Amino acid sequence: MKLSIVIPLYNKEKYIERCLKSLLEQDLGEDQYELVIVDDGSKDDGGRIVERYAAKHPNIQFFTQKNAGPSAARNKGLAASKGNYIYFLDADDFLATNVLGEVLATAEKNNLEILEFNTKEIREGTDVASITKEPGDPSVTVLDGVSYIGEHGFRNEAWRYIVHRDLLKQTGIAFIEGTLYEDVIFTASLFLEAKRMGKANLDVHRYVTVENSIVTSRDAAHNLRFINGMVYAIEKIKGMIQNLDPSHGSYKQVVEKLKSRQYAFVFALLIRTFKHNLLDRKELNAILDKLNMLEAYPIDTRIGIGHGSTVHNKIFVPIFNTKPILFTSLFFRRLAS
Repeated sequence: MKLSIVIPLYNKEKYIERCLKSLLEQDLGEDQYELVIVDDGSKDDGGRIVERYAAKHPNIQFFTQKNAGPSAARNKGLAASKGNYIYFLDADDFLATNVLGEVLATAEKNNLEILEFNTKEIREGTDVASITKEPGDPSVTVLDGVSYIGEHGFRNEAWRYIVHRDLLKQTGIAFIEGTLYEDVIFTASLFLEAKRMGKANLDVHRYVTVENSIVTSRDAAHNLRFINGMVYAIEKIKGMIQNLDPSHGSYKQVVEKLKSRQYAFVFALLIRTFKHNLLDRKELNAILDKLNMLEAYPIDTRIGIGHGSTVHNKIFVPIFNTKPILFTSLFFRRLAS
């Protein structure tokens, strides 16, 4: 078995069939790849849709569990998978047609532990047939993971790459359960351990922006969990920085990129706090004190929050870095709500 695609499923009845169809329209035989789908206690009919497909396609494995979150579902799917390479995909996203053959061929030819590829972001409701696939280039430059982050940086999401099973087994890296911001810890941990990885200019993944997803939800409880997840991720990244080898040629670049990611989380945390009116002064101050201990606050304006956010770095960051102004702004935000 060359590839296992692990999909956590929770209340995605509206999207899972689109995902499955895209995965079955690939240039691989069903004996070469499998779909491992774990229903995380869904309350809709998404699981029944998967069961209908599994009855027709022997390369679909379907499991159920009590609701424990996407990390637990992914870990269960990983434990049941058999492929040499593993791919973690979300149930509301999908893939371009006939792309997996070239993805696998590229990874195998270059003996890669991790292969990253391209994604297109589309709005929910977009006509799938209208989304054309871009011409690809399978050539890669092979780097160790630290050099890769130093040169290319990294994005959080696990659906941006496939990873060799041996790397997961040798490192013991899995998704941390009980947090909503698990992808960044998983991805950064894997990249820093990889000895051979690269990125190919292959048009593979379709990211669908879905209203009321975990990322876009306005629910206060979800957003508080998101904030706690970001604090936890900042703490884990601090540990990664401490464990880096200072003699590595890309050490300084990687430290800067990891710290920039920390600062981006701090910025996002404060934006969510104001947008959704989540924390009072005492709660926010306690979080900022912890972030200060983790050397993630105040935000270092020399590094900034990355991703070319010049306006944010020059205007909002200085405001967020000044506690009296920050707390006064929070006070007036509460008065206005």
